Amino acid sequence: MTMRAALIALSSTSLMLAGCGSDNATPTPTPSATPTPTAQAATRTIVMVWDGLRPDDVNATDTPNLFALQQAGVQFADNHSTYPTFTMMNASSFATGSFPKTSGFYGNTFWTPPQGGANTIPVGKGASGAAQDYVDPVFTEDYAVLSTLNDYYGGQLLLVKSLFATAQAAGITTAAIGKSGAAYIQDLGKGGMFLDENTVQPRSLVTELQGANIPLPANVVNNYSGGDAVTLTSGNGNPTARAGYVTFNTTAYDPGGTLTVAARDSADTTQGAPEDAANKYMMNVFTSYILPKKNPMLSLIWFRTPDNVEHGYGPGTANVKAGLKSQDARLGELMAALKAQGLDTTTNIVVVSDHAHSTVSGPLALYPLRGINAASGMPNGGTVNGATNGTSNASLGGANPNGFSFSGDVRSADLLTYRGFKAYDGAGCSTSAMYGLAANGTPTIPLKNDATGALCGAANTKYQAISAGLAAPVASFKVPAPGSLPANGIVVAANGGSDYFYVPGHDATTVRNLVRFLQAREEYGAIFVDSRYGSIAGTLKMSQVNLENTNRRDNGQPDVVVSFTSDDTVTVQGKTGIEFESVGGQRGMHGSFGSTDVHNTLIASGPSFLKNAKVTFPTGNVDVAPTVAYLLKLSMPAADGRIINEALAAPASSTAPSITPSSISPDAGAATGLMFETPTDPSGNTKDTSLSKGSYTIQLQVKDLTVDGKTYRYFDYAKAVRQ
Repeated sequence: MTMRAALIALSSTSLMLAGCGSDNATPTPTPSATPTPTAQAATRTIVMVWDGLRPDDVNATDTPNLFALQQAGVQFADNHSTYPTFTMMNASSFATGSFPKTSGFYGNTFWTPPQGGANTIPVGKGASGAAQDYVDPVFTEDYAVLSTLNDYYGGQLLLVKSLFATAQAAGITTAAIGKSGAAYIQDLGKGGMFLDENTVQPRSLVTELQGANIPLPANVVNNYSGGDAVTLTSGNGNPTARAGYVTFNTTAYDPGGTLTVAARDSADTTQGAPEDAANKYMMNVFTSYILPKKNPMLSLIWFRTPDNVEHGYGPGTANVKAGLKSQDARLGELMAALKAQGLDTTTNIVVVSDHAHSTVSGPLALYPLRGINAASGMPNGGTVNGATNGTSNASLGGANPNGFSFSGDVRSADLLTYRGFKAYDGAGCSTSAMYGLAANGTPTIPLKNDATGALCGAANTKYQAISAGLAAPVASFKVPAPGSLPANGIVVAANGGSDYFYVPGHDATTVRNLVRFLQAREEYGAIFVDSRYGSIAGTLKMSQVNLENTNRRDNGQPDVVVSFTSDDTVTVQGKTGIEFESVGGQRGMHGSFGSTDVHNTLIASGPSFLKNAKVTFPTGNVDVAPTVAYLLKLSMPAADGRIINEALAAPASSTAPSITPSSISPDAGAATGLMFETPTDPSGNTKDTSLSKGSYTIQLQVKDLTVDGKTYRYFDYAKAVRQ
């Protein structure tokens, strides 16, 4: 039997066993008489990240180019995003092949506590040129923020050598293109070609592109000064500009029926991907200039589609489907360019998503889906690239099982403050049309107006905050200046499908009280706590999900991480999976430990990969970098991931993996004596009488893959179990 035939047979065996439903199913190794082959010659490899792509969105209608690539190459049927399933967390996994326990990175949004007697915090500007705030938790999808943080950490924002740095050290030319932050973290050392939505590096590439009459991102001027200052040509424009979402105003959250809040118009069918033109521009620069002129052997292209449009309108909606077609067109342009330049048969293409995507929603029994009465005319705001954007005259309709969610938003700092904690999330007064409308139309958190500015700092500012009803009202939760954070204060880094909680004083009682509060609120799912606090009933240690890093403890690592509650059995707009989110007004979100968010897309095709194959063994985003390194004749010994040999035409090892699934529960047992609080009452006064036992625990479902004497753990999901 040939090596290829053996591996295909092995993959098929794994698929059949996985379908048997046995908790202890282990694939039967298929022996091969073929000796382990030597590594192939270094092969040009392009990693293309489709941000937020769900595996079930790959089909012949919406993504014909990707579907064809999947059919021709290797489909990975059980790939896993790194938890928390955020973009920048997984960007660091693609960069290093590692989890936070090794890389020390905690994006998307994290907090760097003030260090030393002088309360030193990072200082720098963002990509826009404005000063960046580091007193509050910082959002890391910004090359300038990452550069500042890397300097702050002494060039060790990532604690292990990256794939790009490894390639560059071997003399390999690299290129990173696309989404701000996610592309940049691949090449923190600035050793290769770089183009994102804000800048171009190195400075010599700026000169070359201008000499070729290629426009530059408008913010590139903020990256260079003095003798390197960049002057844009009069016709440069802003080629990476992105449109806003189509919204409509509703009075549904004001009991008085007067104040309005903006809601995303998920019924809109006109916009498509708001970043379509920006992605097309960046792909064109790569294919028409960087690829033929610079000849990179390693490239990463990361576009924010379909993630951005999923956030705006929710999975399964018309604009998301248009966004999928937009991204597929970019893949088609890449494949056409490779063929035109004679590179198609000698180049590997790896398509991967950083995570999948869920609909933002609370339980439908509490918050029915609602219709949106379609706009009768064009939205105000004109058109962008032929797609409408701005404020439409759509309106909120009644309960409709085929409608859209108007629930799911949670502001942890607000809920904690109301219950007596000193909590801050770095944001001021805010509003959202996703706080929840009950079946009778009652808003979970009513919309109000701060006429005097006493709460929000500016007169006539609208807000929604349960803590505004306290004797000492609070509606803004900015972090106090360094040195003035109250004793046992809590800083919340609100991230989306999970929140990070920092307790700078490391008071064990505060942490335990925080955990008890999270366990009681049904919006929160699985809870993970720093090992320094010992075993806490109903929780797992952060180390059990690869989230503890000795070098970042007290310096960026959270004390508690919680996934919001998700439900993978609920369907909205034809797509399974709902979850709560940190307040943001989004219709789609990720970041949770739910199965829908965790199981993302991985597809590979090219001379180094098998043809027409499906790998059913578990794989993960941490496996991409070591696998690509192998294709380039490189090694990443510090990586947590593995070479995915079962997908390769010339694998590094022919040893067959074995799989052991298991379920992990807290060592300290379940938390008991709880009274669970319903999402419809943020005060906590309304209890869920259907859960009479008052117990809370966690179920963490894993698969352990053992091969060549090493075991790699893949996390399928983690969920809270309340009874």
